Amino acid sequence: MPRTPTPEDVIIAALRDGDTATVEEWAWRALHALVPGRSAAPAVRHPLEFTCLPLYRHDDSGLCLHVWTEDDEAVSPVVHAHSWDLWSYVLCGTVFNQVVTVRDCAERPEHRLYEARSVWGVDEMRATERLVGCTPQVPQEIPVGHIYRLPSGVFHRSGHRGLSATIVLGEHHADRKNLVLGPLDVAPPPDLPRVACPPHEVRDLVQRVLGLRS
Repeated sequence: MPRTPTPEDVIIAALRDGDTATVEEWAWRALHALVPGRSAAPAVRHPLEFTCLPLYRHDDSGLCLHVWTEDDEAVSPVVHAHSWDLWSYVLCGTVFNQVVTVRDCAERPEHRLYEARSVWGVDEMRATERLVGCTPQVPQEIPVGHIYRLPSGVFHRSGHRGLSATIVLGEHHADRKNLVLGPLDVAPPPDLPRVACPPHEVRDLVQRVLGLRS
């Protein structure tokens, strides 16, 4: 018997289809209704310097709110590739996405690929045998009200300008790995913790985002 579609199913379809009006209306309602401590999973401070608030999970799909709080412009130095397809709607602020072309390179490689495995709230870095070179592409600036898509396996780095928030849809691929560019032969990148956010911090974050709409 087919599962009855939920409001989240409708938003997942809207993100895939580029229906920004439907996504925006749902996102603001979801933030007003958000109760810290009762989301799909605990909110965490992500190693890539944003806070992730899970909103919905079903099978291999999930919806999250990502929030960057710094007022200045910042771009993460970490070049990585997800094991999941990503759609991201910019709810407030400005987000940057820079795709990096990575190629296997046996002669004069620049980086080694590391696999990032999430274990008990920590992203563990495991060295692989792949040595690569890379070419950064022109950064893309995504303003409020726009959706951008990043397929799994595409290397990139991200950034933001001012207080920024996005609604993110992720669809996991079991045959893909989370990969990070790292050093060739020196010490590997450190394991990266995901620190749980207490409810009062989550409440403050949500209020700050909601305040940009008033």
